[in-house]
Amino acid sequence: MRVLAIDVGIQVTGFVICDVKNLTVELIKEGQIKPRPKQSLPEKLGYIFQELQSQVKQFAPGAILAEKLYSHYRHPTTLGILSHVRGVVALLAQQRNLEFYEFSPTRARKSFAGRGNVNSAQVKKMAENLTGRQFKSTHTADAYSLTIAFSHLQKVKRIEKEIAKRQ
Repeated sequence: MRVLAIDVGIQVTGFVICDVKNLTVELIKEGQIKPRPKQSLPEKLGYIFQELQSQVKQFAPGAILAEKLYSHYRHPTTLGILSHVRGVVALLAQQRNLEFYEFSPTRARKSFAGRGNVNSAQVKKMAENLTGRQFKSTHTADAYSLTIAFSHLQKVKRIEKEIAKRQ
């Protein structure tokens, strides 16, 4: 299955397009969406939506993957802003009739690096080691870690189906 994995952000939204089959993840494209700082919030959201929609049209993924949101108690405003971007991503999935999966950052990082408390720089380094290529940013590497979590989820679902058939 081809997936579009997105690390939501208002300044930088990182994304990757990957083909996922069993536990094999093939990176097709990585990119970043960077709205202009002087744009209003609606303009930034519209720009992010249009750019992601362009990727969906070009690569025809079957699913969109996104991180569940988390915000430190010292920065509650960040959660509100990121919620807008995540809403745009969910809307895109609904409009294009795509499956929508969400993973907590801890779960994605645990699936990817074996520990949920690694930082974004460590995720980027792990992604580079795994793929043998340089990632553009920690944002795209975080998006890539979502595809690994997704591949693990798909494998577990297949195993559960096989067990159910045997019973």
